Amino acid sequence: MKRPNRRNRKFELEFRQFQRNFGIVVRQLRKKRHLSRPELARLAKFSRTTLEHIEQGKANPLLGNMETLAEALGHRLSYIFRLVQDMEESR
Repeated sequence: MKRPNRRNRKFELEFRQFQRNFGIVVRQLRKKRHLSRPELARLAKFSRTTLEHIEQGKANPLLGNMETLAEALGHRLSYIFRLVQDMEESR
């Protein structure tokens, strides 16, 4: 059996952290707009479960879905990515 190399493991950990932080930022922006999870899911045309998984960092949304979610929140995806990056740099 092949052993995972350190580079792949590091990438996997960083990606999981990005997923968690992306979800945290989405939740913060949703709450800032005073939207419930079902309301945002309807605006983004996602299921409530999908949105819940994104906010919990359990989902790996496609770039197009991230863009749709950003638009539903009234922001550009680049702004959300900047917030995620700021969060990662502050840790």
